[in-house]
Amino acid sequence: MNKVVTVLLGSAAIAIGLAGNLAFISPPGPSAAPIGGGLGFCNRTNQGKLYVAIAYPAQENQWKTQGWLQLNEGECNTIIQGTLTNRYYYYLAETDSGHSWKGTHKFCVSDTSFVFAEADKECQGTAVRWVGFRELDTGKNVPNFMLNLE
Repeated sequence: MNKVVTVLLGSAAIAIGLAGNLAFISPPGPSAAPIGGGLGFCNRTNQGKLYVAIAYPAQENQWKTQGWLQLNEGECNTIIQGTLTNRYYYYLAETDSGHSWKGTHKFCVSDTSFVFAEADKECQGTAVRWVGFRELDTGKNVPNFMLNLE
């Protein structure tokens, strides 16, 4: 009896975990994954305009950051075009209303549009700052990925 209950509870936990992860992947339709590959984001908030920055390994021991992708409520767009070459990306998102998605991986960003080639090593200049990014696991050998931010 205990084994049956344990197996059922374990199966339920796995199903709930999978369903929870799927909530972040866009359904078919306007927010579907980018055609031809890429990394995109959707603003599924009711918090106003969403601003997204990303970080990823551009070369060995060199991290690149770029931002800001601007998305109105309900809007989706691609920030990296073409087939994804990394499994892990890092993102930072902020809304007009002050809501944010931050993490523990520190990279350099600017208050205005930017691309930084060594964003994990240098952060100098006017209106730049270190900010924690969240890790995004797009999956193994996935050519495109769209993340809903809610």
